[in-house]
Amino acid sequence: MTYSLENFCMDSKASLLLDPGSGGREAIRAHLEKLLKNEAFIAEFLETQNRGKKVLFHDPETGFYVNAHGTDEGNRKGKPHDHGQSWAVYGQATGLTNMTVWDRTDDGLDPDLAQISERETFPLTPGKAALFDTGIIHSTAHPAAARWVRVTGTNLDLIERYAYDPERKRKIRMRPTS
Repeated sequence: MTYSLENFCMDSKASLLLDPGSGGREAIRAHLEKLLKNEAFIAEFLETQNRGKKVLFHDPETGFYVNAHGTDEGNRKGKPHDHGQSWAVYGQATGLTNMTVWDRTDDGLDPDLAQISERETFPLTPGKAALFDTGIIHSTAHPAAARWVRVTGTNLDLIERYAYDPERKRKIRMRPTS
């Protein structure tokens, strides 16, 4: 039997109900790697996703979202950012995402200052998924066209989050859109 989007959503919900913390989120990461082996899923939901995001599923009981993302642009590099009080699991469908994890190195006392430094960079290749738990600062880079799935604990557009400018040592509030 092919592991479908419906299977993934049911398994992810069950994982979060069993453990709403890091253990449940890690289980979602493993479930997502199973889903990314389904070529029909990729063709149906990601092949034409060349810009922005599309919500594929939302579970009102646990709050998690499954989003399809994509870009046809090359050399696309995102700013370092966090997910506020949420978390995210990224799963690569096609192409490559170079993920960089950043450490905050200042004392956090100045609300506008944020010194960050690169901890590690790793490639997220097709079929692989990575968890960025609450509080983790990371950035994405796409050297060429790519498609990916991002599972989040809530609708990130509705919560306060931050982007970071390492050169200017600033943090920039990302205001909720609704």
